[in-house]
Amino acid sequence: MDNKERQLITTYYEKFSTNAFDEKDVYGFFMLTKKYTDDIEVIKALVQFIENRENSTGYVKDYLETCKEIINGLGTEKVRRKIENIFSFKEIRNGFNTLFQKLGYEKLPTETINDFILCIISLLQDVKITSGRLNKEIGHLSFAASSKELFLMGNLMVHTKGRNMPITFPVLSVNNRYEAIKPQDPQDTPYLFDGELIEVLNFNNKLAITFPEMKTE
Repeated sequence: MDNKERQLITTYYEKFSTNAFDEKDVYGFFMLTKKYTDDIEVIKALVQFIENRENSTGYVKDYLETCKEIINGLGTEKVRRKIENIFSFKEIRNGFNTLFQKLGYEKLPTETINDFILCIISLLQDVKITSGRLNKEIGHLSFAASSKELFLMGNLMVHTKGRNMPITFPVLSVNNRYEAIKPQDPQDTPYLFDGELIEVLNFNNKLAITFPEMKTE
């Protein structure tokens, strides 16, 4: 690492440690440090997901193919399989802190990791889900929000019983400590922002989400 690269990484780390960052800073940090993530599977996969989007390979592609198989098997498989998040909060937290320590910096608190995941969810909006050798588009990712959690949701169309049926499933999730959202039903079903882009901005060292008009408390 040369001195200029160190200066740039330090600038990002100082933003992270003082909560002065937004989604664009997370993107810039990923692009600057991606060569240091080869031995940190979680962060490497997330960086490649953000950088390559629908052209992702390896872990991300395998994960999305598995999600498709589980959804296509609904109603036919004897043992119902559950779609889990691509990575858990703990896995992402440990991955980030491993990267920071590898670069020579201290670990960051849980609240900052929560902010990172929110930024990652926003950065991955509108990514197309593809399948097969020809990378046929079969769905896309979108932002969703409930009173308790924020989500990156996968959206697939499944043909069953002679008709097409939309299926949504969580790919990433994080605690909602940003906006007071009024539940839309007793189950707190997430509001799905499909076709509407959300942006994560920073105001006075706090992240804010640019929701379109919706029900907030």
